[in-house]
Amino acid sequence: MQSRTSIKADQTQLSALDTSCGLIEWNGFTIVEHSGADALDLLNRLTTRELLSVEVGHSRRSVLTSDRGRVVDAFLVAHVDENKLLLVSDSPNSERLISAIDYYTIIEDAELEDKSESMSRISLVGPTSSDVIESTFGVTLDSDTTSTIAFDGESVILISDTSRGVEWIDVISSSSPAETISNALSQNGAISVDQENFEHFRISNAIPGSDKEYGEHSNPIEAGLLHLIDWDKGCYVGQEVIARLDAYDKVQRNLKILRSDSPLVPSSKLTSGSKPVGLLTSASSLETDNGEFLSLALVRKAFLETATELDADGVTATVS
Repeated sequence: MQSRTSIKADQTQLSALDTSCGLIEWNGFTIVEHSGADALDLLNRLTTRELLSVEVGHSRRSVLTSDRGRVVDAFLVAHVDENKLLLVSDSPNSERLISAIDYYTIIEDAELEDKSESMSRISLVGPTSSDVIESTFGVTLDSDTTSTIAFDGESVILISDTSRGVEWIDVISSSSPAETISNALSQNGAISVDQENFEHFRISNAIPGSDKEYGEHSNPIEAGLLHLIDWDKGCYVGQEVIARLDAYDKVQRNLKILRSDSPLVPSSKLTSGSKPVGLLTSASSLETDNGEFLSLALVRKAFLETATELDADGVTATVS
């Protein structure tokens, strides 16, 4: 039964993300500086994307998988300077990414430095994000590029990320000017979006989340990261497993949006009758205007048809 205390999604915030520019201030994230003459070549050999063509001033998101083909992390590779990369991940677990890359660093000229605690991260999401950047910093930021500028006496790194299906720009700086930067962006048209409404937006747009849709429990194909795999590049960690999954149609689950009359609980097992059919990975606590709640789930292929009803710990969830 639907709770009487349900909170509706904020249409002003959602409209900003859909039609103008929403501003998200991150609390947990990973920022790693990867420097050295071999850093880019190493990541090219380890991850799913072709990265050697990412020249200074450009960026590309890639996935690091385990030798079992499971996702270790998905992260943005920004080539900010000669032999200097900035790796930006949605995961708050920076040690996991650093350890995984360091494990394969043997004789390469490549150093990793965790910057997560000393840096701040703001994401601008929405179709006018680049306009807000230009108005605030006087910089035109093209798709999948990065630019380092001076603002309020501090260096600010701007990174475009086209991998999410929406316009997305990360604004990275030291922690001290973060509030000043946020205020300046707001004065130029960005609308602040809280974590609950951003999560609702992410779910409604089926944007995979770190340690939710993707992680050690999933491969990148089923987790909605198929577009982050370059199939014609050379080997990378987990490549043989992922290639077999694709070639022999062995991927058992797909990412789907579910709708329900009451909020669901992440990590709930999905069933149909007595048969296990999937895993609930994300759930919004906010109610839509039509009285529904949205979730994301990894659902087995036999149950992907729209309007299929599944059970999530006693609550009916409908495939959207």
